[in-house]
Amino acid sequence: MTHRAFAILLVGVFWASAAGAASAREPNACDDLGCLQELRASECSRAVSTVQTCLVFLQRLETARRKSSTSGLALLLGETLRDVARKDVSPRAKERYLARSRAAYREVVKNEPFNASGYLGLAEVAEPGEERVTWLRGAVQAEFRPAHMELLAKALSDEVGGHTADLEAAGVIEAAYTFESTDAEKWRYGASALQRYADALELYPSAVTERSLDNVVLRVKDDIDYPLLQRMLLDPEAHVPYLADAFAAMCDKSIAAIVSLDECMAGLELAVSTAERSASSGDRRLLAEATLTGMRTIAGETLPRSMEARKRFLDWLARLLMTELAPVDVPADVLEAQADYTADLLERSESLLLAIELAPNRSDLRLKLGATYVDLGFWLEALEQLRVAAILLPPDEHERVARLVETADKAYQARFLPPSATE
Repeated sequence: MTHRAFAILLVGVFWASAAGAASAREPNACDDLGCLQELRASECSRAVSTVQTCLVFLQRLETARRKSSTSGLALLLGETLRDVARKDVSPRAKERYLARSRAAYREVVKNEPFNASGYLGLAEVAEPGEERVTWLRGAVQAEFRPAHMELLAKALSDEVGGHTADLEAAGVIEAAYTFESTDAEKWRYGASALQRYADALELYPSAVTERSLDNVVLRVKDDIDYPLLQRMLLDPEAHVPYLADAFAAMCDKSIAAIVSLDECMAGLELAVSTAERSASSGDRRLLAEATLTGMRTIAGETLPRSMEARKRFLDWLARLLMTELAPVDVPADVLEAQADYTADLLERSESLLLAIELAPNRSDLRLKLGATYVDLGFWLEALEQLRVAAILLPPDEHERVARLVETADKAYQARFLPPSATE
């Protein structure tokens, strides 16, 4: 009996050891694409992930690729190497990881030229400008997806610029509008295409024909989903991501024959009241930004001609400021608009001062405040703001600042001269 019990114990120990070994090997068995993607999400792609955890995962991924070199694993390798490059590594190591990431993405493009993922990966690790635009064009050509077209248009406008790039961007967004099937997104792309063509017509009148703009305007007008537009006006909280673009179109003179200014103003009032009762800080921010877009579309940065509209604008802005907007650039923008729509120069300067307290590095706010102080005759205060603005502003804005500084400086110095010297 003793020997038999001892034998049973040995068998139990053997199976327990085998089970423990199998359990210890189980994590290493994660070599299929789905499992590795989940592992990367937890070990490397999060902001709290360290370089060390990323490198451990990277080693496991490279081991899996030696067994099966698929495009999916190559894409995952490119994303992982990109993640490592974004961690706290030396500049030399960062470039090394980015070079390997590019190589992995190029492998995806080579093996699957009609898969946009490889092109998008290459665009993400490329330098801003022509190189990035080239890869985004590849993504659009591989898959005619409106989201890819929007990325291309943004890169053309923001990173390349000039009449050729801006016109191409307008055409790309027009194509996105054509391909989009979702009503709300179709509306947004249509409004964006309309705005881009209008901007291009204003900036490059000799490079774009009015017919191109008219064609887009007519198509947008014909395709507007009016029930959807009414739902946006009546239920802004359910359409927060689209409100800014909707107001940019609804309040614009180009479709004034379809949507009246009264409807636009009613929509803005509802957006503000929705922001007041919203518990979501993100929704409050988007509603405030959409309201600013609507008001800027109507009046730009100048006082509205209608006293009634001016009063309503200032009421909306004051109510938005009471909704605890964040981050600080949003209330700063609201305060800037409050200054723009205020006739009294002293009240205007007070709003700009509050905006600068929130965003002290905003050179445009300091320039506006300096110009307001010049109009008020507050020469010393004007010089203080304008000199700081001159440091922060780009070189092409320096001439305007220099003229204001010269005016303020002469007037300030004249205060210390005898009357005869100023005659």
